[in-house]
Amino acid sequence: MPIAALILSTLAFWLIYWFIRMGGMDHVHAKHTHRKEESRRAAARERERTACLRAIDDPRDAAIILMLVMARVAGDPTREQIATIEKLACEVLGLHGELAERMTQARFIASRTESFAQAAGLFSDLFNKHLTAQERLQLVSMLEEVARLDRPCEEQREGLELLKRRIGLAPAR
Repeated sequence: MPIAALILSTLAFWLIYWFIRMGGMDHVHAKHTHRKEESRRAAARERERTACLRAIDDPRDAAIILMLVMARVAGDPTREQIATIEKLACEVLGLHGELAERMTQARFIASRTESFAQAAGLFSDLFNKHLTAQERLQLVSMLEEVARLDRPCEEQREGLELLKRRIGLAPAR
């Protein structure tokens, strides 16, 4: 028993000595700082990745981006899909004179968007604040029309259901 106490007290002495004299505290602090720095960098990368989407403040632009992202779910948008999106932007959203500029901006932002769910999640607050219930229904019907052009896949259906829940058109699960 006295030998075990001697060994434990020697271990405790060297552990304390290491922490105080040999930089043990610095080592522990550096690990903690490194973890905080990694999480800060990850958060910054996430903000950078979604900065384009967060910058949109017009629901019409957001609707065009969502339609383009919906068309991209099954691959690159076809000419028919682009033509339908442009037609909807002119007829429903009233973007006759500024269509080319807005489509260019929307195509750029849609190309940088990871998924429909990401864009729908970021735009749902914008839609809830600025659109009436009738306008939100109209938005969903426009997205369904774009999805119908190329046989809606499961990801498109799930994305539409997510958007409907987020903007209050479907019951939450």
